[in-house]
Amino acid sequence: MIQGVEAIIGKALEKDAENFNKKSSKGMFSMSMKFTGATNEIRLPIDALEEMEQKICCDECGTRYAVIGSAFYCPCCGNNSAKQTFFNTINKVNAKMTNLEKIRLTISEYSKDEASRTCASLIESSIPDLVVAMQRLCECVYPQIEGAKQVKKNVFQRLDEGNNLWEELVGKGYIDWIGPSDYELLKKCFQQRHVLQHKDGIVDFDYINKSGDCSYREGQHLIIKKADIIIFANIVTNIGVQIISLVEPFQSAEHEMSK
Repeated sequence: MIQGVEAIIGKALEKDAENFNKKSSKGMFSMSMKFTGATNEIRLPIDALEEMEQKICCDECGTRYAVIGSAFYCPCCGNNSAKQTFFNTINKVNAKMTNLEKIRLTISEYSKDEASRTCASLIESSIPDLVVAMQRLCECVYPQIEGAKQVKKNVFQRLDEGNNLWEELVGKGYIDWIGPSDYELLKKCFQQRHVLQHKDGIVDFDYINKSGDCSYREGQHLIIKKADIIIFANIVTNIGVQIISLVEPFQSAEHEMSK
């Protein structure tokens, strides 16, 4: 099994913050410390990691390299292609979903509870992967188009605002590219990312109101399924293809994702 280094460091920093707060004085002025990084670790069997490895060829210098995770910049020239990063993230998400059962069966040999937690973490982590992939692609492509205006930081994390920006700039937005029904599903995906990252996965009124997802009550924990991720990944891919086609000759998602 592979233990996440980021999670190990995160747990240590979180513990340091707790100890600092316990020792902090409560006089006229007081200080507190809060850690908000990753503390969850995902343990994966070696054979699953091998299947999730992605082989990449740098657009700039032609160097071939392999990664597991999100480090998609070239180790030789440092090139970071927004298009390549986008499709590699989609590939990573699809690889996680493809290998879920293998991971579950392998880890179940040691602990069924650990297997269940690991698979749930892999599914949940795919939501922010998809949202950030789409956000970064928008942030890269949008300024390249004539007439683009200065935008607020993280504006493309807010789906309706991002849709309006594209409509103003090119006359079409997400709804035109994927249709109203898929747009509503994408809205749920974006709202789930917010709940997972800022509410520890606990549903609140804002989530129900903004996502239109009435299958939950306030206080419940999000339950995200593999089938949800596959649907979300397809929708995000379709949008990505449309956005890339604004600045490059059209290439199909199938071609990009088979590299």
